[in-house]
Amino acid sequence: MYPISDLTAFCRRTTGDVPPKLVGASTTVVGSKMYLYGGRLVSERRMVSDIYMFDLETFVWEKLVLSPDDEVPQARYFHSADAWNNHLVVFGGMSIRLQSDNPEDLCVLNDVRLFDLGARRWVPLPSNFADASPNSLAPNARYAHLSSVTSNRLFIIGGQDLNNVWLDDIYIFDLNTKVWVSRRDYPRHCGTYRSVAVTADMRVRLPQEEMRATPTSPKLGKPGARFKVDQVAPATAPVTQSEALIHLPYSAAPTEEYPCDIYLFSNYNFTDVQRELEVFTPLPNNNFAVTDKSNAMTGTSFPPGLRFPTGAILGTYFIVAGTYISQTYQSFSIWALDMVNMTWSRIDPGSALAKGSWFRGCLQPSANRFLVFGNRHGSLVEDYNRRLLSWDHVVCIDLEAFGIYQPPRLLLDVQMQELGLAALEEGLLSDFEIICDDGRKVKCSRKLLEDRWPWFKEQRRLFVEAATRAIETMPSISQHVPLPEVQSTGEQEPRPDPRLTPRSFHLSEPYPVTLAFVQYFYSMGIITPLQHAPAVLSQLLLLSSTYELDHLRILAKHAMHRALSYATSVGIYGVSTLCSCRSLQIRALRVVMAYSQRRPPSGRTRIDRDGSSGSRNTDANGGPGPHSGNGRSDAPGAARPRGMSDASYLRGPESGASSPGGRGYVNANGAKTMRFSMDNSVPMTHAAQQLIRASSESGAGGHRADLHVQVEGLSIQEPMSACAMSS
Repeated sequence: MYPISDLTAFCRRTTGDVPPKLVGASTTVVGSKMYLYGGRLVSERRMVSDIYMFDLETFVWEKLVLSPDDEVPQARYFHSADAWNNHLVVFGGMSIRLQSDNPEDLCVLNDVRLFDLGARRWVPLPSNFADASPNSLAPNARYAHLSSVTSNRLFIIGGQDLNNVWLDDIYIFDLNTKVWVSRRDYPRHCGTYRSVAVTADMRVRLPQEEMRATPTSPKLGKPGARFKVDQVAPATAPVTQSEALIHLPYSAAPTEEYPCDIYLFSNYNFTDVQRELEVFTPLPNNNFAVTDKSNAMTGTSFPPGLRFPTGAILGTYFIVAGTYISQTYQSFSIWALDMVNMTWSRIDPGSALAKGSWFRGCLQPSANRFLVFGNRHGSLVEDYNRRLLSWDHVVCIDLEAFGIYQPPRLLLDVQMQELGLAALEEGLLSDFEIICDDGRKVKCSRKLLEDRWPWFKEQRRLFVEAATRAIETMPSISQHVPLPEVQSTGEQEPRPDPRLTPRSFHLSEPYPVTLAFVQYFYSMGIITPLQHAPAVLSQLLLLSSTYELDHLRILAKHAMHRALSYATSVGIYGVSTLCSCRSLQIRALRVVMAYSQRRPPSGRTRIDRDGSSGSRNTDANGGPGPHSGNGRSDAPGAARPRGMSDASYLRGPESGASSPGGRGYVNANGAKTMRFSMDNSVPMTHAAQQLIRASSESGAGGHRADLHVQVEGLSIQEPMSACAMSS
């Protein structure tokens, strides 16, 4: 038996030029690489200015070899390092005085240095750098401070001077002009021992809330007549009203109107933990606004006192991790704050962090993973007392399995999506038909399908080539028809899909699924109520795997995360298993198990071992908060018999959105993918095992024959590369 939490994390030994044990080194993630800079060697009490690069995919360290001509900064520790325009931005820290050999002859710094990651060279300081900023705006030298970059500005917050006096101020450095531009007093103590300041590269937009705040723009015209000259819609035209469209949150580059905020979290007084959260919003003219959200934080449990916390922003979640130490228990604890409803919840990585010494965490946004560095054989208490950082092992935590991920970006903005949908509904440039399995037809544009459906474009090319060859080999006189040539058994030319004709394509799907599929190509989004119907959404995810449509796959997973609830969990678990969506599969399984193992309250209260108040907070959707992914509370109704499946999800509406029996599909590379439906008389464990067995035996569409791991009564696909732990 494996607890479900163990499926969300795994441990690996790092290889390559593994850095030595360090104190006060900085880590910065840029793309799929993490850069470690500076620190003090534990063995020699000597500070270094080395840079190591860690590949977040292969877990290999590389020590960067610097040019002897570089102006290497003074070695330091407890400095700050941020990413900006493919550069590392290093500020301040504590160092040994120049021309001194005494390791106790310390000083603090206030310089700003940039390292070009592409050229792997330190950027030389301009000759007038020291005189570029007014003396009143140059910050005091400091160490153990906080920093963050947003809107091309470096924020330096708090810290301590050489005498360990708190510096309660904020400085802003313009990274474009290389000038200090602003200073402001800040009435709170902030430092790396108790605080963390983070921002994100992408801003999450909430279009539904933005539309409620801003009236609908009349520029699009009247629904049903947006491409009509007379602006008159037919009386019987099937039109989707703008108010009925469902626009899910999406990621976008920050703008002046929607910048990326800086989140500053502090916890202190560890015997009676006090927590503070403030949001810095950059404004024009080098100014910024501060919003205190300390009193808005809620939850059934809160983070304990975390020492030397690290943090990150992923999607709409603020993640904080750090060392928790009490007289009876010590651990590395990870927590997430849903910034939409301001609810705290704990991230449980299972046994991956149960033993060993773990201190430094970082986020890989592109993979929705949180990584923790340390030594799985070390002592957390001893290493903490020495402030020691180890890099021998790394634990990777799948945050998407907790419902925490970066929402997808839009290929078309919201208004363009609505116009594309209007073009389909009004039959604009319709010269092609997609025929459903019930004979109904969806009129559309062949050129648009070729532009946005690579598989269709390739099949059209093969069809045209085959037709051209047939015309060229056709005899001029019908009486002189030669015998047909028998093709050799060797290599044959690829033939077009037989379902394709010059003016139509037969798609073996019901009409609702086919229409939703075509709606995606016109809008490049999942925005209609039809597309969000659970049975249709399942088929869209299957079609994305069959035809290798990565963007549709991401959007369908995003919509399923938002729709995940008790009622839909079994169906989502099944289709995510077939489509190898492992993170979604694990999250749905957590919901299935949480519902199946419900018991009447026994009156006993469980206390978290990490010292947090209340019970562990896992919501109905398998996410980290007590809310559904779409912001609605999904309280279950009458109790379903334990172990029974919810057939209403995959059965679909009476119109035939999903067939009651099994159906086979051929994916883009010619392999077969199976689909099954579940009946409500079949026990849930049997249905889940049937789905997994089918997907494993088919081996199609990129599906791998993965290891089956028995998890508390259900089987789940567990890739061997993800569960094996290297020593």
